[in-house]
Amino acid sequence: MYRHSISAASALLLISLILPGDLAHADSDDLSGPSVTRIVTLDSAPAAQQAAPKDRAAARRTVSDAQRTVVDAAHDAGIALSVQRRYRNVVNGLLVQVPVGQTGRLAELPGVAEVAEPVTYEMPERPTPVPKDVLAKAVAQAGHDARSGDAAPSGREIVTATDLTGVPQAHRLGYTGKGVTVGIIDSGIAYDHPALGGEGFPNAKVVGGYDFADEDADPYDDRFGPAAGHGTHVAGIVAGDDAHIEGVAPDATLRSYRVFGTRNTPTDAIILAALDRAAADGVDVVNMSLGSTGNRSSSVLSLAVNHLVDSGVPTVVANGNGYAGPFNAAAPAVADRAIAVGSTYSSRYPFLAFTLDDGSTAPVPYLDSGRAPAAPVTGAHPVAVMASSCTPLPAGSLDGKIALFAPYTGTDVFNCRVMDLARTAEAAGAVAAVHYDPSGTPDALPFSPCCGTIGIPVVGIRARDAERIKAAPAGTELTWGAYAGAPMTADAAGLMDAGSSWGPGNELEFKPDVAAPGGYILSALPPAQDWYGVMSGTSMASPHVAGVAALLLQARPDLTPAQVQTALQNTATPLAMTGDHERGRQPVAQQGAGRVDAVAALASVSGDTVTATPSELALGDLEGRERTRRITVHNPTARPVTYRIGQSAAVSAAPPYTSEWQPTDATGDARVDGQDSITVAAHGSRTVTVHIRQPHGVTEGTLFGGWVEFTRTGSAAPEIRVPYLGMAGDFDAVSAINPTFTSVNKTLDNPALRPGYFTFGKNVPTTVDLTDASTSNDKAWVMLSHGFPLLERMRLQVLDARDEVIDTPYDASWVTRNSGAGTGMAFYSWDATRTDGTPAPAGTYRLRLVFDKALGDPQKSPGTQIWTSPEVTLVR
Repeated sequence: MYRHSISAASALLLISLILPGDLAHADSDDLSGPSVTRIVTLDSAPAAQQAAPKDRAAARRTVSDAQRTVVDAAHDAGIALSVQRRYRNVVNGLLVQVPVGQTGRLAELPGVAEVAEPVTYEMPERPTPVPKDVLAKAVAQAGHDARSGDAAPSGREIVTATDLTGVPQAHRLGYTGKGVTVGIIDSGIAYDHPALGGEGFPNAKVVGGYDFADEDADPYDDRFGPAAGHGTHVAGIVAGDDAHIEGVAPDATLRSYRVFGTRNTPTDAIILAALDRAAADGVDVVNMSLGSTGNRSSSVLSLAVNHLVDSGVPTVVANGNGYAGPFNAAAPAVADRAIAVGSTYSSRYPFLAFTLDDGSTAPVPYLDSGRAPAAPVTGAHPVAVMASSCTPLPAGSLDGKIALFAPYTGTDVFNCRVMDLARTAEAAGAVAAVHYDPSGTPDALPFSPCCGTIGIPVVGIRARDAERIKAAPAGTELTWGAYAGAPMTADAAGLMDAGSSWGPGNELEFKPDVAAPGGYILSALPPAQDWYGVMSGTSMASPHVAGVAALLLQARPDLTPAQVQTALQNTATPLAMTGDHERGRQPVAQQGAGRVDAVAALASVSGDTVTATPSELALGDLEGRERTRRITVHNPTARPVTYRIGQSAAVSAAPPYTSEWQPTDATGDARVDGQDSITVAAHGSRTVTVHIRQPHGVTEGTLFGGWVEFTRTGSAAPEIRVPYLGMAGDFDAVSAINPTFTSVNKTLDNPALRPGYFTFGKNVPTTVDLTDASTSNDKAWVMLSHGFPLLERMRLQVLDARDEVIDTPYDASWVTRNSGAGTGMAFYSWDATRTDGTPAPAGTYRLRLVFDKALGDPQKSPGTQIWTSPEVTLVR
């Protein structure tokens, strides 16, 4: 089925006011059911930011009039509508409360484009605090290891801005973000930190903002919630500056918009309010280190981002984190005009560590789990080896001790994961838990464990360090508070972080757009979290790019967001394969255009080098056809330039779309109308036509990509590049059923008809027996791990003996894959009733899953895949 990336446009906005008199009184005919919160977007007037700056005040009045008309219409229709917020700048919309039974009538009112349930956004993980004396060791070591010379980066630059993207060199050239204001939409900023103003609010660094989580004027970082410290860490990367750290744009100013709090549930309704306020405040750049997977690029928040960008504000968004393979980009990073950022590793490991009193002085590096309290910065306790079992231990058997264990490897792995083992240790009195993975590389630190939270610190160490602990005398003590910094290997340093979420967007959008350092970044934390800490992820990469955008805007305040993105992508550095740097380049679907280069991007916007637009090519699925695109090369210089045209390809990624994606060396091919060079006149432009073909002999659904490269005559390296990303074959040929689930769990089926909830096994006939006293067999269940990126519709149907549908217990639109890294799944049930709620008669039935795949040709029906279960015998 022939596809291109789907995009959508609409107009909306948000202002955080609850106005009296916005209640439309309703009749009682459809007031049954609870009151629900909905975001209502209107199409009767464009959002104010879509108007020219001089016309925006009038545009806001027009939006207010349009909203008043809809509220009055709701009143006249008897709809009990209570307006909670009004959005006027980046979207034209309302946040309302309305009886659930009246939402359909509300959606039918003239001027209403959509009525949508607010989307909950994932809380970011907490940072790991780093004591000041440990940070001082990290800064000193980083500075010592840096290259020598007057332009050498300082240690405090390296630990925060790194030495990978040319930021220290940009600082030496005088680009520090001066005169640029960056809006940070996050958990708030600890503005009393010396790197972030060090005074009250507002101050010279944090010049404004608002707290949307608590609805007050003080946007100080959250103190107690799961996101506490995240916004301060992000702010330090953008613009921190003190004796210990230096951010990417240390002279930029900040505005703090707090959306993650202690008590609130962060939804797009609150984030919309923050975007709306940022637009009204006139920030120059916005950073959003937040996201939610499973949302479309046409969502209201993505549309708001597009409108903000269209009004002149580059908006940089984290692409998301997860070891889940292709098609895992978060929203609003998937917004067409957002600059979505993937994460690379830093050049060195700034590991916190502990020491052992076993006669060796070598520190033991560790990674915090992110699911538990941070490890303490001082203190010593004996280590005890614990069996890899979740069987309860005697009470008090681990009192005052630190438990060391390996993962459970038995048959019941779903009920005894690493965090379950840690909870077993906690119940026995342990004060901390240390885990390791003996099945991996001895020098590898384990990934963040699964699942849930806990009340004691949980850290992961290398297998070889675990063997050292196990060989030590009984009662050996572990002492917290050491540092174990070390350079990364060539297979990791500066390359894509394995945990950085992949693109493309679920509708084949080109995502991420660029990458930046996000792994093991030291930055600021609130004083209550010991001032400094380390975090990893695209949440740290995104502010790096926002900081680079500030440098570009300092150099050229007149740059449009499109010009900022073009400079970043044209000059980005393509990265080699993580873990195998000699094989080729990492798939474009994970790295986008590559790692940003601040110095090269500054040269681009200064007018010293050419640019190429569009700066990325999203090809869709090719179905064996050739795709044609046009690239225009712009020469701003006073002399003609000649470029050789070539291409370089990345390694391709074949399904499944999980952590078990398959690298393949078969690549696409890009050629330019038989040309191998072009000459562009002074102050002129030249357009070339690029013909791109998919790789031969690869699995349907394989993602391929590369770069069209322009190399100046006489130069060895390309000066600018345009990345491309496409899919070989037909998207419909990709199965909706995730094959990784059964390759990992060979004793299970997927899908599987099961007799009970959360029971795993083979796909076998089952009985629903309503005649006995047990309630455990009153429903039939289907376990499903589905892996297609976006389903237009998914249904669970019940068929009787004549194959007629008697019930549809599950029917949902725009469903994204639940497969996660490969073993994600869900259970769906039938309760032995018919569609009208009456009991189904005794007899034989089957359950049928129907998957309608999205992105189909509008002239055709969606590609449909069907699975039918074995028999369900209903006994009454």
